[in-house]
Amino acid sequence: MNIPHSEEEKEEDFLEYLYMGWKSGTEIRPHQVKMHLELTDAELKCLESGLMESGYLRKRAENSGYRLTELGKVQGEDCLLRHHNLTQFLQMTCGLEEEEAEENACRMEHVISGNVLQGVQEFLKYGETYDRVVRDVDLRYLYPEGRYFFCMSLYRMEERFPRRLAEESEWFLEMAELIVSDKESFFILHGKEIEKDCRLWYLDGEKWRMAKREQNDFRLPQSALTCTVSAASPLTECDGVLGITEGIQKPEEAQCRELNIHIW
Repeated sequence: MNIPHSEEEKEEDFLEYLYMGWKSGTEIRPHQVKMHLELTDAELKCLESGLMESGYLRKRAENSGYRLTELGKVQGEDCLLRHHNLTQFLQMTCGLEEEEAEENACRMEHVISGNVLQGVQEFLKYGETYDRVVRDVDLRYLYPEGRYFFCMSLYRMEERFPRRLAEESEWFLEMAELIVSDKESFFILHGKEIEKDCRLWYLDGEKWRMAKREQNDFRLPQSALTCTVSAASPLTECDGVLGITEGIQKPEEAQCRELNIHIW
């Protein structure tokens, strides 16, 4: 589907095309720009006028090709760099053929921010990405329907360097279960022999909510955990704050524990 280009996009495509011509020592004439960018005479004239007013183009003599100013060359090089980097990025990360990657890069290059472009360039140079924190992650998009088991730990909140396991760790099996269905995904913490009046709470934003209990097992929705995806490791850390109480009173600070689950 052909999507209409904005005036700014057309100007950037114009500069990129002229810069490519300048770099190869080829003089680009108006009819070539019209064909390349699929412009009408009126659109071409409007773009020429705008680029000259912005200081990117010199006024050309009749029947001659275009001449970029030094500022125009800098801007044209920037446009071409964005195009090439995005094309390579899409080929490397999405497995696209060059033609399809080029088409997508043509649209993306006009709206990408400087910070995003810097991240793309870092990835192309070093093959690395940034760690990212994901809240309310929907694990249905990461795992097919089924049951999965991952290592879990409960830590004391007040001691972090080094971390110390909470005494309640002994109450639970070392593996948390992730259940993924077509409608939802959630974790189950499997307990051993837990007192009947024991309640498990989780922080949902700033509110304490009581986890659903079935015998010795406690169900935690995915909203109870925040996931950190690491560039350096295939593991994803899911963390949440739990409270353990006797009865239905909400947890106090001393009753809070940190839950950590490693998924892969």
